[in-house]
Amino acid sequence: MALLLADAAAAATSTMVSASAPSVYSVQALSLLAEVLASLLDMVYRSDEKEKAVPLISRLLYYVFPYLRNHSAYNAPSFRAGAQLLSSLSGYAYTKRAWKKEVLELFLDPAFFQMDASCAHWKSIIDHLLTHEKTMFKDLMNMPSSSLKLFSSFEQKAMLLKRQAFAVFSGELDQYHLYLPLIQERLTDNLRVGQTSIVAAQMFLFFRVLLLRISPQHLTSLWPIMVSELIQTFIQLEEDLKEDDEPLRNSNKIKKASVADGSGPLTGEMAPSELILYLSACKFLDTALSFPPDKMPLFQTYRWAFVPEVDTEGPAFLSDLEENHQECKPHTVRILELLKLKYGDISVSDEITMKSEFPLLRQHSVSSIRQLLPFFKTLNCAFKTQNKLPADTQGPPLLEFPVTDSPRVLKRLEECVEYDFLEHMEC
Repeated sequence: MALLLADAAAAATSTMVSASAPSVYSVQALSLLAEVLASLLDMVYRSDEKEKAVPLISRLLYYVFPYLRNHSAYNAPSFRAGAQLLSSLSGYAYTKRAWKKEVLELFLDPAFFQMDASCAHWKSIIDHLLTHEKTMFKDLMNMPSSSLKLFSSFEQKAMLLKRQAFAVFSGELDQYHLYLPLIQERLTDNLRVGQTSIVAAQMFLFFRVLLLRISPQHLTSLWPIMVSELIQTFIQLEEDLKEDDEPLRNSNKIKKASVADGSGPLTGEMAPSELILYLSACKFLDTALSFPPDKMPLFQTYRWAFVPEVDTEGPAFLSDLEENHQECKPHTVRILELLKLKYGDISVSDEITMKSEFPLLRQHSVSSIRQLLPFFKTLNCAFKTQNKLPADTQGPPLLEFPVTDSPRVLKRLEECVEYDFLEHMEC
């Protein structure tokens, strides 16, 4: 029975290979096989006969892999069904000889993240690859970026970092906590040699993965690194906004008119790579703030550096400044002031699109730093108690803090991180 099913699947998929568009019947056949074949083979072949099934599986997957290499939109149904089938088969360790080489090649392919809902299946596949091959995770973490020969040289380090982050994301909670010294060493190596904006952006994505996949008690040694990187990035953002503001003072009316509709980067706007970095950094802060304080206790000692816990504009705060002769404004306050100076306050359209619950940032990209203004304004008042807020406070609604519905927030964080791994599919 298993042999007949596999032969039928091979015939169906071989027909698909020669077709210009995926056959609905072939996709249905692959989906059905994904549901029954792995468990059926496991029952048909006894424990001492499992190896006999490998040639059969290899023959079947020979016709499936071409569709897993095709990331075009029209191939999406076949890609999804093929990933589902591979996910179910790879769950059994004895099958690894039939797919591990090809899966590793696909994982290192530049188009790997061009997918949609198939990501859930690929998380399982990569988890199976790293679980069944005991040294694979360590090998991946020690892999030189030059191994990604299909990428241009300036992309190699960032894309390897992204795959290392996805490897951790594919696992369960604390599955890789024993490898934290190795992970920290790799992250530190990236910092030591200097990094581009695209590498730094992937590092913040990795940080978000670590918050989701490593228990707080194991992250103690990493927090100084993560916080330091976030501070440096926000300082860089402040400096960029100040630099952009110099010509703004000389041609204020022209500048504001040119960016009022937020349509793409214009003169004085930031480079796309910088926007990617700043959005990634903000998402890391957003993720850290989304956890209930008891789930992320160590971060609470750093939180004051990023978000205000008192009214920084009220008379009480100003009188305290006069007495103490010093001011320590959180980074989000300083950035908000610079953004307002450059773009003015939040428009009605900005407020409509602003989320009123954690995580605040759900967008995949921004075309202007102005689009982050609602985020900074929300954080500027989110952690102040009601009696410390000015009576005429306007703008984005206050958030619930501390977060009480932890499972729901964690589910949204998982979805946001998964979404940020994905890239646009080819046409």
